[in-house]
Amino acid sequence: MKRFSVLASITATLLLGSVAGHAQSPEIQKFFVFDAHMHPMANAYRGGWNVGDPNDPQFSLSMARQGGLGAVFANTSVDEFYSVNHIAVKEVLRQFDHMYRQVVLYPDQLGIARDADQVRALQERGKLAIILSISGGSALESDLAALRMLHELGLRLISPMHFFKNSIGDIAISKENNGKGGGLTPFGRELVAEMNRLGIVIDLAHASEQTSRDIIEASTQPVINSHVGVEALVDAPLNWNDDLIRLLGQEGGLIGVPFIPQVISPAYHEKWPPRRTANPSSRITETDPMEYMGDPAKIYDFIEEKTQGSGSGRLERARRQRSDLPPLSEYVKHIDHVVNLVGIDHVCISTDWGATVVSAQGIENAAEFQNVAQALLDSGYSQEDVAKIMGENLLRVFDEVVKTAPKLTN
Repeated sequence: MKRFSVLASITATLLLGSVAGHAQSPEIQKFFVFDAHMHPMANAYRGGWNVGDPNDPQFSLSMARQGGLGAVFANTSVDEFYSVNHIAVKEVLRQFDHMYRQVVLYPDQLGIARDADQVRALQERGKLAIILSISGGSALESDLAALRMLHELGLRLISPMHFFKNSIGDIAISKENNGKGGGLTPFGRELVAEMNRLGIVIDLAHASEQTSRDIIEASTQPVINSHVGVEALVDAPLNWNDDLIRLLGQEGGLIGVPFIPQVISPAYHEKWPPRRTANPSSRITETDPMEYMGDPAKIYDFIEEKTQGSGSGRLERARRQRSDLPPLSEYVKHIDHVVNLVGIDHVCISTDWGATVVSAQGIENAAEFQNVAQALLDSGYSQEDVAKIMGENLLRVFDEVVKTAPKLTN
């Protein structure tokens, strides 16, 4: 039996008891939920199980049905450890293959969606729409041919930046470099143009301010930031200032507000600041990748330890963090701020589950999405506006990006 990864073990230890305690009543009217950024199959891939198994306390197919989750940009994370050793595309294919195999195993519950029409069709049949996505453009190994072939397999979203500066642009890993580092590179501009041509959504998560501005300017399509908070409310490294939020909104884009406590709560961020080191890539590149190939759990444990600390240390830290989880009212403040700046049509939700092990109170697993809708209703949002925030805005932008892309000529 394959072992759990460090992240999966931590998540299970922390959250297993919460699933039953916060379950939604099946009688509650459900809003359609479209998550802008989740790793729904990451723990299953790392741990060697299937998404129908009750192993992941944040996401399962039964939880998704209970919470009204209808679609998700399902992310794969393939960073510099792979790309510098020229095995990144292979790892993307392995993770995409795992997602396709889950669809084969659960054909009545899952489907791969390549456009918004397919999302709607799957929704009508009661299936969860999986949209293939990548966190970190390093996974392409600076090769547009890889982009085109992955698009043929169903790739529909990429966040060009992740944990490291790469051949595309710069990252927002700290306040010291955010906005001061380099912007979009010449290859980055080629990538943006090709993503526009193919109809692949561009996600600005983790990008520096200058790289974000350059991409917004260069793109002919609306872009999103799938998981970002408001800097005016929480002075966290990845959060955006009002000027950048306005710019994205003016160009038709979306701000995806996540339930990550460090992003949405000033008190939580101050007490539990992110511990990821500024540049652990040197330690990653010194390691022989062949030692880890063929063992997804082992390679992910290695990356987690090098970038975020050892498993035992993370477990103890996460246990202590959970006692301080912020309420959903802190989350709604970020939604309010974005709506006041750019309007109701430019905000959506995201979780980052599969990469994060804690969330705001009341939204600790996929069965609890309707708690978010209720919190928005309780704050004065109309049914129509809540529907937009929970999923319709993201579906609209996805539809626009795919349908307005030029016809393929290659």
